[in-house]
Amino acid sequence: MTDYQYAWMLYLTGATGCVLAAWLMFRRFGRAVTHFFVITVTVVLFTPYAIDAEKMTMAPAVYTLLFGFLDGGFASVKPVLKLMLGLWGCALILSLIYQLLTRHRGGATHEIPEPRRRQSTRQNRNQAYVEDDEPDFDYSPQARRANSSRGLSREERIARDELLNEEPIRAIR
Repeated sequence: MTDYQYAWMLYLTGATGCVLAAWLMFRRFGRAVTHFFVITVTVVLFTPYAIDAEKMTMAPAVYTLLFGFLDGGFASVKPVLKLMLGLWGCALILSLIYQLLTRHRGGATHEIPEPRRRQSTRQNRNQAYVEDDEPDFDYSPQARRANSSRGLSREERIARDELLNEEPIRAIR
């Protein structure tokens, strides 16, 4: 490997770390804001630009933009700026399409059924337990959130609720 390739390897490693840091910083603000900032950082850091078109010597466009502006003014950086803005716009449009197609996956909140109101202990003893059509335990993510984080079966949940409410468990009835 040449020094040029080592320099690019180090630059890309650092740029990847910066993109990861941007994601970690903005992920709590929501998906749209996170996508916007991560895409912006990615385009700024990863866009290459040919500084020598004959040898195809590439450099990061952000450096070309900075040093070109200091050397020749706005006219010399106009092609670099057009490239970066075009890539940024295309990436934002693709991100918007992705967000629209996946907006109801995983983030939807599911209604958790309210617990049944318990009758008095005396009424519970006199009344036979009525079975409903609820399965013992469903391993889907929705049911796991609705039931218990411990993976209790229906019978175990009923017994736990009765113990917590200081009611006799079903075996005593």
